[in-house]
Amino acid sequence: MADGPASRGKRTWTLWAHLEPQVSQGWQKGRSKAKMKTNVMAKSVLCVTAVLFIAIPLVCHADTAEVLPKKVFDVGTTYFHYFDIHKRYNQDGKAEDLAHDFNTDLTSKVFPALSALDPFVGGRASFGRSVVDFTLIYRWWEFTLAYGLTDRLTLGVLIPLNYSKNDVSAFLDSSTANVGKNSALNSLRPLFVPGTVRLTTNDIQNLLGRGLDINGDGTIDIQGYGYKPVKTWSDTGVGDIELLGKYQFYKNDNWRLAFTGGVRLPTGEVDDIDNLADVSFGDGQTDIIFRFHGDYLGIKKLLLNTTVRYEIQLPDKEKKRVPDRVDLPITANREKVDRNLGDIVALELMGKYNFTQYLSGGLKYRFTKKFKDKVDGDMGFVYSSLEDETNSKGHIAFAFLGFDTIQMYFDKKFPVPLSLKLEYRNRFAGKNNVTKSQYLALSLNIFL
Repeated sequence: MADGPASRGKRTWTLWAHLEPQVSQGWQKGRSKAKMKTNVMAKSVLCVTAVLFIAIPLVCHADTAEVLPKKVFDVGTTYFHYFDIHKRYNQDGKAEDLAHDFNTDLTSKVFPALSALDPFVGGRASFGRSVVDFTLIYRWWEFTLAYGLTDRLTLGVLIPLNYSKNDVSAFLDSSTANVGKNSALNSLRPLFVPGTVRLTTNDIQNLLGRGLDINGDGTIDIQGYGYKPVKTWSDTGVGDIELLGKYQFYKNDNWRLAFTGGVRLPTGEVDDIDNLADVSFGDGQTDIIFRFHGDYLGIKKLLLNTTVRYEIQLPDKEKKRVPDRVDLPITANREKVDRNLGDIVALELMGKYNFTQYLSGGLKYRFTKKFKDKVDGDMGFVYSSLEDETNSKGHIAFAFLGFDTIQMYFDKKFPVPLSLKLEYRNRFAGKNNVTKSQYLALSLNIFL
């Protein structure tokens, strides 16, 4: 789902240029004049000028029904600055800590080696309780290039570049422990046995990793799970690249209708199954993208838009850890499973008002629903643990301001025709592990 952790959400982009329909004749006139010129530089200047005549107001909006004019490029970039993320929405729609499933009593449910000691402690043997906190820090970029193949068809590409960090605090609270390690006996024992001491945070990290050497002789006495240390993680990488085409199939004075189709390629690095703290840059499978855009222009200075999205997530195979329960993520079970990630459907409603020929602003609401994943394999594991809590929902609100230099370019007061947009986004409700997140985004687009 729309941002970040494997969701984990998918950010989308649609080829844009909000162009005024009433000045399309000026574009045609500009094109015919350009054909009469033999000088290459003169043709380029006239082409840009013709675009500008129909590009008022030039404010980027991802999902409208407009397309670029023929032979016009749109080069854009967007920077996403997320506020630090601490919470996610659970299966009941309530906000909980990102590391909720990792804060638990370390009993035989987590470490089966403890089960033999249960009868000796009058209940469940325990090392204590893990205390874990995750804070996600995202600094993301998107780079886009669009080209008007015809006056009705625009093609383009989106390349995400993400810096992601998970700031981790993890330690063992052993105050409730009733078992520990005994170096003399080289085994785990109840704490009332002489010579038995409580485990440390490093001991738990070893149990999650290569295993625990109780007496320090270099031999692993209790086999571990093979996880990397649970600590702060960060990385930068390319996300899943999108290739899109938008076709505007209807347009009159009041309405514009368009269809977008495309593909999202599995170019982003997937989740490391041996790292409990990492964030993936992609899902590892290919998506087929469909969108329908409808614009209403019948009210002066106001654009009303509805966009419906549907994304088909194609089946694939992926190596995963398969726990016994969705809320007990620690497991040694590994298998390359058959996956069919749930498809994604979304509805967007947007209103944009042009305050002046330079400045515009608006609001947008997006509802997103992801259907349940289907996972299967050949080793008899509890594959439903990878399916549970994957049918997510999200409610997102946007507010934006746009500014362009088009009139200033005509008046020879600014050297470049460009548009800027500042956007605030808030996922204010959700379900099943989508993050409770906010960001500010700054977009720049230039016509060539």
